[in-house]
Amino acid sequence: MVVSYPYPFLDLRITINSFRSNIPAYIDTGFDGYLIVPEYLVIELGEPDYVSEWELGDGSIVEAQDYLGTLDIVGLEENIEVRITAIGTEFILGRSIIDRYCVLFDHGERVIIER
Repeated sequence: MVVSYPYPFLDLRITINSFRSNIPAYIDTGFDGYLIVPEYLVIELGEPDYVSEWELGDGSIVEAQDYLGTLDIVGLEENIEVRITAIGTEFILGRSIIDRYCVLFDHGERVIIER
């Protein structure tokens, strides 16, 4: 079991090619993908594995760079292969990861994750 503060973030360890980092990611139950990382990281990440199109909330379409990598939820130590998209300015964790676990959003104060 992992208990995460501050709410609603979760500490992750990500690896993309030779890039490794521990990050706090915002848990977004409305995002059905894996993980979004800030676009400024493409300088460190290098050439993408894919380029994808995303429709934003305002209806506009943008291109994003996608990378194949791995992530671990710190405290669970389970290496998960993921598709990571560089777009925007935030680290956002989506349903393709959190749906693998029992996730409790505890009264807006903490997040509890169990296998």
